[in-house]
Amino acid sequence: MSNLDASAKNMQAVCKAKEAHDKSCPWGGTANRVHLSWFDLERIGWEEGDVICGLIVVGSDQVATGMMRVSCDAEPGGGKEESEEEVVEAVSERELVTISPSETTGPR
Repeated sequence: MSNLDASAKNMQAVCKAKEAHDKSCPWGGTANRVHLSWFDLERIGWEEGDVICGLIVVGSDQVATGMMRVSCDAEPGGGKEESEEEVVEAVSERELVTISPSETTGPR
């Protein structure tokens, strides 16, 4: 698969994650940022500040490789406790797994 195909699949994953966030945000917020690991940003070919599906791309040391976090301004703490969403990789057949804050158990 080409890098263009990988980017397109990841764009689709971001759009799905945004939709899932906006439907399930316990604070009633609208997603405005997607946080990805620096490794994933480089691998996908995106840069911090890019806008994907209306979300500003942010590089983060706090996000594991292969994962993304979607945040909004309505979240307490300025979006520091975001939901994690799985990044769909072009070389895999994995589907996006959405985890809302109400579905998680235990400390993060």
